[in-house]
Amino acid sequence: MAKFSTHPLVRFPDFRRFFSARFVSAMGDKFFTIALSWWAVNETGEKGALNLGFLMALTLLPSVLLGPLVGTLVDRFDRKRCMIVADGCRLLLASIMAVLLWQGGMTLPRMYVLVFLLACFMPLFESSAEGSLASLTDDQGLFAAVAVDSSAVALSNVLGAALGGIALAAVGTAGAFGFNGATFALSLLLISSVRTSLVPDTRTGGEGDRQSLGQIFSWLRQNREVLGILIMFGILNFFAAPLMISIPMMVRYAFDGSVSWVALLEAGLALGTVTMACVMSFSSGGKTLLRIFMGVIGMGVSIILFALSPSPWMAIPLVFCAGACLALASAAAMGFFQRTVPDFLKGRFFSILTAVAYSVMPLALALNGVISQFYSVRLVLAVDGIMLCLLSGFFFLGVFRKAPALQ
Repeated sequence: MAKFSTHPLVRFPDFRRFFSARFVSAMGDKFFTIALSWWAVNETGEKGALNLGFLMALTLLPSVLLGPLVGTLVDRFDRKRCMIVADGCRLLLASIMAVLLWQGGMTLPRMYVLVFLLACFMPLFESSAEGSLASLTDDQGLFAAVAVDSSAVALSNVLGAALGGIALAAVGTAGAFGFNGATFALSLLLISSVRTSLVPDTRTGGEGDRQSLGQIFSWLRQNREVLGILIMFGILNFFAAPLMISIPMMVRYAFDGSVSWVALLEAGLALGTVTMACVMSFSSGGKTLLRIFMGVIGMGVSIILFALSPSPWMAIPLVFCAGACLALASAAAMGFFQRTVPDFLKGRFFSILTAVAYSVMPLALALNGVISQFYSVRLVLAVDGIMLCLLSGFFFLGVFRKAPALQ
């Protein structure tokens, strides 16, 4: 375990600013997610579950469609400026959504369009942020920085989920969307205060977008273990992604609870994630395969038990475990990627990672929304958990069992 004095938040002031920006932006995003989920299931009629599935799918679709193209831009330009542009555009769109809701002018088609446009700037920010970790730290603190970066999102999710129900009751969905816009503004200011150069090292990069994309695909073909994990994440996310919409659906249709339970369960999921991420931030790298395997299997089992839970009180520790297992697998995999991928390829790699991981998520979310119209949410969620366990066992025990770099 690392000492506190060597922790990246202590050693690197610019990393602290970056962490703070991620924290406040992600807390606003949690307000946004809870408000959007509750708006969909309560304001869109009998097809609330279906609309929720499609709206959540739209938040992920731009990462699939635009990710590889955005990755080439991130590897060519100052990543700090890319994050500032992304935050500025998301601030504008979130403000428009809040105004429409305050004025009573929000319709389902408008919500679809605005959600999609806002999500279009997510891959620009995320690819830039992931590609900046090595520049903001050093080799010794990189693995810890990966876990801390994950904990920034998870910790803000805890507070965002805990306060989400209170905010909805106090200021309504319009206030929650407005708060999201304010967090983008604060994130923009914090990123602007970072002094470390985040210009990528392009000395070994290629010329032209096609050649740039060709470089990363050529590199992946030569690094089969990294390519294998990319493909695996895409397949497994098909069955893990529905947890995003299952919490509000379980509260609404299985537990017959109020929006407060959505906030509590979301907070439990996020608290499990941040707890494990904090633990991992004091851990060294290694044992990648074992950590990923344990994380994915544990998440599958937690989802199954969550689907079978008779009450929301019993569901809280289960979603906590699901969040902890997710953080364990994610930190191990992302630490391996950060150490393995060269700097001049990181923007393209992490945009492709997001595209691959999310490529099946819009379909999975929409499909689960449709199927939930005909079968109980408990049954659909339990099947997802079972398939997650089976497929993870196949990949980790069969495909990567003899991969020395992952041991």
